[in-house]
Amino acid sequence: MTKNINIKIITLIVLTISVLSCSKKKKGFTHRAYQNTVSRYNGYFNAKEIYKANKTRIYDEHKDDFSEIIPLFVYPDESQSKAMYPDMDKIIEKTSTVIDRHSMYIKKVEYNRWIDKSYMLMGKARFYKQEYFVGEEVFEYVAKAFKNDDVKYEALIWLARTHIELDNMNKAESYLTLIEEQGVPKQYSSEFNALHANFYIKKRNYDDAITKLTKALETTKKRKKRRRYNYVLAQLWLKKKEFGKASELFSKVIKLKPRYDMMFNAKISRALSFDPESGDQKDIKKMLSRMVKDGKNVEFLDQIHYALADIAFKEGDEPLGIDHLQKSAALSVSNDKQKALSYLRLGELFYAKPLYVESQAYYDSCLTVLPEDYSRYETVYERSKALTRLVENLIIVQEEDSLQKLANDEGYRNKVIDQLVQDAIDEEERKKAELENDNEFNSFDNNSTIASNLPNTGKWYFYNNTTLGFGFTDFKKNWGNRKLEDNWRRSNKETVASFEDDLEDESDTASSDSTKVKVNKKTTPEYYLQYIPLTDEKMNVSHNKIIESLYALGNIYREDFQDYNNSIKSFEDLIVRYDTCRYKLPSWYNLYRISLLIDDDAMKQKYKTLILDNYPESEYARIIQDPTYNKVTRENRKRVDNYYSIVYDMYGDEKYSKVLIRCEKAKSIFADNHLQDHFDFLAAMAIGHTNTMDSFKLALQNVIVLHPESEVSVEAKRILELIKKGIKVGVEETVNAVPYEHVFDADFNFVVIVPGKDTKSNKYKVDISNFNMKYYSDKTYEVSNIFVDPLNQIIIVKKLKGYDAAIDYFKSFKLNNDNLKDLNVKGYQYLLVSQKNFALFYKNKDIKGYVKFFKENFEVEL
Repeated sequence: MTKNINIKIITLIVLTISVLSCSKKKKGFTHRAYQNTVSRYNGYFNAKEIYKANKTRIYDEHKDDFSEIIPLFVYPDESQSKAMYPDMDKIIEKTSTVIDRHSMYIKKVEYNRWIDKSYMLMGKARFYKQEYFVGEEVFEYVAKAFKNDDVKYEALIWLARTHIELDNMNKAESYLTLIEEQGVPKQYSSEFNALHANFYIKKRNYDDAITKLTKALETTKKRKKRRRYNYVLAQLWLKKKEFGKASELFSKVIKLKPRYDMMFNAKISRALSFDPESGDQKDIKKMLSRMVKDGKNVEFLDQIHYALADIAFKEGDEPLGIDHLQKSAALSVSNDKQKALSYLRLGELFYAKPLYVESQAYYDSCLTVLPEDYSRYETVYERSKALTRLVENLIIVQEEDSLQKLANDEGYRNKVIDQLVQDAIDEEERKKAELENDNEFNSFDNNSTIASNLPNTGKWYFYNNTTLGFGFTDFKKNWGNRKLEDNWRRSNKETVASFEDDLEDESDTASSDSTKVKVNKKTTPEYYLQYIPLTDEKMNVSHNKIIESLYALGNIYREDFQDYNNSIKSFEDLIVRYDTCRYKLPSWYNLYRISLLIDDDAMKQKYKTLILDNYPESEYARIIQDPTYNKVTRENRKRVDNYYSIVYDMYGDEKYSKVLIRCEKAKSIFADNHLQDHFDFLAAMAIGHTNTMDSFKLALQNVIVLHPESEVSVEAKRILELIKKGIKVGVEETVNAVPYEHVFDADFNFVVIVPGKDTKSNKYKVDISNFNMKYYSDKTYEVSNIFVDPLNQIIIVKKLKGYDAAIDYFKSFKLNNDNLKDLNVKGYQYLLVSQKNFALFYKNKDIKGYVKFFKENFEVEL
């Protein structure tokens, strides 16, 4: 027995000596076998499993936006990336250990075949942490150190991928070209071609993207990738209106049995790929009809009706298409983007006709739900605002014309007012009857019904449905989707006793000792007479409103919509109706400009003659005679206007230091510009927020001296008078008086301002320490707390190395809903403070001043 034990011990000792003798500096078979085996099945294997698990989780959590081209590759967003930090750090640690302990780099040759793979895994972990520049360094090393191995191509592919994510498209293209020139190994062919396609998609070069993605599919084996690649390829063909090819590819996706959201959208997209010439619309309609009846698709009915609308439009059935789009918007439950797209398509449809009033209503509805990250958001926003300006001016002209008609025809006026009074009395009686029956009523619908029962040409002031529509849109913006019921303004309706509340503008109250009776003003003629321009003064106001609106309409039609016919009509209508108004000459000039655009020589000569004969010394006459005169003047003024707008926005955002710099630059960039008085005044106001009161007063006095005739001089004098009276006029004498410096190459502290009454500061410190250990295990951060004043304490995390690391920590901290959930829900102020600024901050107890400095200088928007 003892002999057997001794033999086992001796055997173990021999084996141990053998293992220990397997040096990294020797390349014999035994040495290589040991180092390769330990590398693969220890550190590398565990790191690879962590990587695969995280990659799968990110893919499973990913939600595609099928209204856009879906991504070929699924990467974590910022919050997901932060959540992956602990696992990615484990990968980096394990692969670093493999490289450090088992690398067999002998005479410039690496004999451990898992070292290059460990480097690649380390680089991918950096990529998923969105540490792109660090990842780039790793991939560059692999490409250079293993240039004779196939792994070089994988490294080059990831370098291209990294630069695409950094939006450095020129660098990405250079790597893709290099790979293509050297010849891609078959094992990387699918990934390379898909990445190349992704590059072209980012550049909106869809033809080359189709070529590369088609090539990628030839060597793609995994079903998951084939689904996604086929779907994107189908979307690209659909963008090119190659409906047959798109439909075929969407059918392939369906056969590959993807998860339900992709399956559903593939069916919808196949319907959108319907080609009228193919004659298969009956089958598609049947499929969509079945989908409508399927209970699983309740939340997708908006998309189904959108597809049915598309088919109807392709078949030339516009009324049916409009009906389906309206149903799509109405049935949209949780997909705001689809609702917005349905409204947008209706808006575009009526805009093209053109029916601008109807188009405006749909564009306005679209904007209320359209995500701001939508690719065409700015275009939609600008058109919506232009349409709103147009419709507002159309309504003004219609309203004032109808009011003037009432003012000029007493018989007609009395007839209309009598009818309005009777309608108001009938409405009161109806409300009383409903109140007695204890029923709810709908005042908005009732008003609409009354309006529709009377003769309505769309031009009457009191029954203008477009006006009602504007009111309803305004109501929604201010109050949201309120139930139409009594006392809708109140959140606690149980305390309301009266039927109507505080309608002082519409009712009078008759009081007695025990009762209060409300009399609706709308039941008296005087209520309506107050709106009618029956005096010369009111009539002049009405005429001026029409003049301003007609001129605005002419410009909107011309500049925003390029609708020259309606623009001509508006300007000519203005000239005919008001031939002595101040817009006569500008209207002639605008008509002259339109004649150049539509190439109408007769019209051009007419307005050129009118301007030169009647206003030979005007600016417009000079421009007509010398076209370059206008170009130089207009372009310079536009540049100054744009620059001033930027500086003014900075002032509104309280970035006073930047305002002062920009105002000073304006003097050298734009000598003798037309807004120099405004630049000087803005600089003076910025001084009021950043310097002493004496400096502020001196700056205002300089504005008065330099620009005595300007409107800003009047304002500067007014402010000085207020200061003399002891009124602070909205500025602070010592705001930001502490001389903080914004630096980048320094150590930073992360600071949490915690109210002194919060007794959980020790718990927060523990939570922060746990957060640091989990997400920043490779760093050594100190966590402490101290009272900064009697009302506030601060928790400090030291030392964050450099600006970028500090910003990264700040964002990770705020996005964390794990360790820091209890602290983040408090909404306390978080700051980044350089070591030098922290000394000033703490010495001066300057929470308010530093918060202001922080908001002006640190880019930490999430």
